[in-house]
Amino acid sequence: MTDNHIVQKKRADGRLTLLTALYFAGVFLGVILYGTLDGERLGVLNDITGSFVYGRLNHAFWETLVNSFSGAFLLLTACFWLGFSAAAQPIELFVPVFRGLGAGVSLAGMYGSFGLAGVGMSAVLIIPGAVLSAFALIIAARESLELSGKIFSSVFGRAASGETIDFRLYVTKFIILFIILTVSSLADSLATFIFAGFWTRLL
Repeated sequence: MTDNHIVQKKRADGRLTLLTALYFAGVFLGVILYGTLDGERLGVLNDITGSFVYGRLNHAFWETLVNSFSGAFLLLTACFWLGFSAAAQPIELFVPVFRGLGAGVSLAGMYGSFGLAGVGMSAVLIIPGAVLSAFALIIAARESLELSGKIFSSVFGRAASGETIDFRLYVTKFIILFIILTVSSLADSLATFIFAGFWTRLL
């Protein structure tokens, strides 16, 4: 492995660590944000959470699959296109924060709405899909950051010697990430479909 490849790998590992930390910071921020809501707003959010749960438990498998896939799909698509911009790094860094924020609010809302039962429901309805989709989005943000950085360096004449931009590899990586996201959505929908009857009786 050449020195240039070693440097690139260290940078990629550093970006991955940063983006993962930003995701968990978003989760923490989401939980804190939920805890700061006043009574009226908290009640509205709990009503929304309850409607989401009851609606999801009564949805057909394909409806759950589409709903599970659509949100993360939009973020993954945004990462893909942002990678072609030399100045999109701040937005790319915000993607895992935004996803983590949603997950944090959802987890806190499940507990706030259903108590201890919400912890179990989160393990079935949120966490299985959230883990894989978060992984896909963090990797997507890393690849997007890397391409943006290369384009920035190329535009401003700061590209390292021998550094090339492989758009075909970039597209291939995102195709794989879309496949991972599809698997994540399937796992999420299957978990809901399998345990829907149990949670419906419990609630």
